[in-house]
Amino acid sequence: MPLVATQRCPLCERDAARAEPIYAVGRAGVGVVRCQRCGLAFATAGASAEDLGADYSARAQRDADADADARAGQGERPGIRRKRARVALYDRLSRGRIGNPHAGSRALDIGCNTGLLLDALAELGYATEGIERSPAAAQARAAGHRIHQVDIEGAETLDRRFDLITLTHVLEHLRRPVAALEWIRRHLAPGGILVVEVPNFDDAARPLWGLSYRPLELGDHLSFFDRATLQQALDRAGLDTLELWSAPQAGSVLFPSALSALDRGLTPALGALRRLRGRGDARPPATTGDGTRIRGGGRLGRLTERVLDGLERLDPALESAFGADCPWGANLVALASAPRA
Repeated sequence: MPLVATQRCPLCERDAARAEPIYAVGRAGVGVVRCQRCGLAFATAGASAEDLGADYSARAQRDADADADARAGQGERPGIRRKRARVALYDRLSRGRIGNPHAGSRALDIGCNTGLLLDALAELGYATEGIERSPAAAQARAAGHRIHQVDIEGAETLDRRFDLITLTHVLEHLRRPVAALEWIRRHLAPGGILVVEVPNFDDAARPLWGLSYRPLELGDHLSFFDRATLQQALDRAGLDTLELWSAPQAGSVLFPSALSALDRGLTPALGALRRLRGRGDARPPATTGDGTRIRGGGRLGRLTERVLDGLERLDPALESAFGADCPWGANLVALASAPRA
């Protein structure tokens, strides 16, 4: 996939040539640097919007197909339990506001894929809408959600405001993250809440793996936020931060390392085999939005879910031991609101 060089820091727009190297350019043709003005770590290059769009569309179609196949034999959509768990976390951080919407509350999930998070929000009583520009939008519509195809980094707008907007594992993909957050600020209803979730660059496991660490997703992820730079992004967009959570979670700490080890050991062999067969390079399946599980049904998907279910039982003890503001947790969750007029 051809790469497009990063010309400016995605957060403060300083010349990228003045950034300090963190990781030299690796096999993927991408390195990681840190802006000396704002402190954001970012990729030296990324795939073009066109190539990423095609890649996302292919991934989304596979996800939608797997969702439809797995759903045929059961009443619930696969993965919904984990989405309910994320919503429960967001509700806890909002001190019960998210889990108790008033009549007529609207929720918008940006990058909603097949609509699983919207399913969980609809169960709470929200009127649910999503933004999804890939083929997965059809699956989300089939689940009963209203889906839009707009560019939140551009000038397109929707004709309504929302009581809850979720942006989970999307911000790190965007070339103009502050512009996207400004778009969200303009679409929040008075008293509305934004939930942003991104990988944490200060994740304790990342230094062990360097460029091989799976959550970096080089070529796809452009910005690598830590607590300070995510806070900056919200500030620059004119949003008021309500909570910033980064407690360690067992699945998010251990599972990406297992995938990274798999990449190092298995991917080169698979790639050589596929090249011999004329099928290009190979990589084990990508992780999902929360960076902790492989999408799809079948035995591997079910085994993955069982392993993660077991690991999640450790999470309350980890948060109690290290705190909600632990700097090295694998994910960052921020809750924010638009300033009151």
